[in-house]
Amino acid sequence: MPIDLSEYLDAPRCALLVFECQENVIGSGSRLPGLAAAVREGGVLENASRLLGSARRAGASVYYCTAEPRESGLGRARTPLSDRIGRAAAPAGDPAMVSVVAEVAPEPGDVVIARSHGMSGFHDTGLDPCLRDRGTETVIPIGVSLNIGLVGTVIEAVNRGYRVIVPRDCVAADPPEYGEQMLRYTFRNLAYLSTSEEIATVWDS
Repeated sequence: MPIDLSEYLDAPRCALLVFECQENVIGSGSRLPGLAAAVREGGVLENASRLLGSARRAGASVYYCTAEPRESGLGRARTPLSDRIGRAAAPAGDPAMVSVVAEVAPEPGDVVIARSHGMSGFHDTGLDPCLRDRGTETVIPIGVSLNIGLVGTVIEAVNRGYRVIVPRDCVAADPPEYGEQMLRYTFRNLAYLSTSEEIATVWDS
């Protein structure tokens, strides 16, 4: 039986987390072309943009979780992924490559929380105390990817006592069919699955 999520969507107690929607991840300078294509073909940015508008109008908090390793690579994650794509820091003189893509760019009042190490939005970032300061109860992550970063962020949110709602049309994976499997077999056991339209309908009302 479907669960009515409206009681969990009291906007002042909700936080929308925009995860790694950056130029060097899903934009023109992406080092993960398969993921960037999945975002484009799935309409993720369009859906996310509409949801962000609803969140801001309703009074939900908006946070941007960005990955911004040091140019020297000092303290970066030591993973096979980082070895394959090389240092994710912007080339010297080109900080725009770690900026958020224009379609979902931060607006005044939003909070940008960068991390230089780790794979989730909570690891050594200070995100948790910011959420608690605002009385957040429900976390709504959007962006990329269902492969790694969003899994870790959702698990850490649950570990910290937050409720999580994932709008399935605002997230992506490479390949897309793997994302569907992750949503079906992993995320639905950790988070409530919804859509941007369903969430926005509650907030816009």
